[in-house]
Amino acid sequence: MSDSPTNQLQSDESAAELFRLSLSRLGKYRLSITPVNYTLMYFYLSGDDLSLNEKLDELFYDIEKWTDEKAKKLFNRYICECKPDSVENEKLRQELLNTVANILGMLIDLAGKTALSNKSLEKQIEKLSVSKVPSDILHIASEIISETRSFVDETRKFEATLSTSSHVIQTLKHELDDARRQASKDALTGLYNRRMFDEVLSAAIDSNVNEQEPFCLLLLDIDNFKEINDNHGHIVGDKILIGLSNVLKKHMRGSDYLCRYGGEEFAVIMSETFITGAFSVAENLRKSIDILRLKHVKTGEKIGKVTISLGVACYRNGESAEEIIDRCDTAMYRAKSLGKNRTIIAD
Repeated sequence: MSDSPTNQLQSDESAAELFRLSLSRLGKYRLSITPVNYTLMYFYLSGDDLSLNEKLDELFYDIEKWTDEKAKKLFNRYICECKPDSVENEKLRQELLNTVANILGMLIDLAGKTALSNKSLEKQIEKLSVSKVPSDILHIASEIISETRSFVDETRKFEATLSTSSHVIQTLKHELDDARRQASKDALTGLYNRRMFDEVLSAAIDSNVNEQEPFCLLLLDIDNFKEINDNHGHIVGDKILIGLSNVLKKHMRGSDYLCRYGGEEFAVIMSETFITGAFSVAENLRKSIDILRLKHVKTGEKIGKVTISLGVACYRNGESAEEIIDRCDTAMYRAKSLGKNRTIIAD
């Protein structure tokens, strides 16, 4: 369904206002009007990504720390998370940058024409002020009208191109967002994938260093999953993974990151959480799975009870991502060795 004229007008006005504010803010901080800088500012002002805005706010607080390298890194991470081998994502990224570069090029060109037009008009007005011959006055007036009309035409062309380019940017943004979501989600369960887990864990560690915010990691593994696959087939196994994911999602807070860590193993990163709270969440997850009784949808064959074993670890200041994962993983396998279907807190 196409946009109504009213929605279209609001979209145009919104894009034009974001464009104006973006350039204004670049000027305020004396930043170069480059495609990357402009795009970061445009997305910052649109308020679509709070994580990006937080990172930019840190740079705005001490603008001397702004560098082209940092700007490019933020662009790649938050606006176009392109893997080096992702041809489609890189193509979208280049299209976005080319569109923005085209807008900025026209703006600079128009600014130059404005300056020339103003100087030309000043000369004509100067002539007009000293001229006393009617034919000269008419000639000068004609040139002023022609000059003004020419400038107005240029401005209209620019506005029309800007409107078109703004729509292109919005379309590319949606495509980039889709590519970004696909790159961060597990295809089977729809949960965050291992790549996203690594990024969120890294960010949580960075936040802990700067702000001393506690966070915990939870790793869980489906008990005897190989036997389920062997006895009932991989299709049933996949359906169990999907069903389990849906149950786990219901127990997550808005600030929790639930990821498919790999195979039948899942991970949860819990921000602003101490070990007692994390243990409580882990036990709730375990009990919610423990009460399930599964059967094959088509045949009615009983699959039986599915259980999970969990390990929980609270981040220790100064440890690496590998260290907290290793501690949590060790606790999880200890839970398995002690009889499965239980939660163990990491040493």
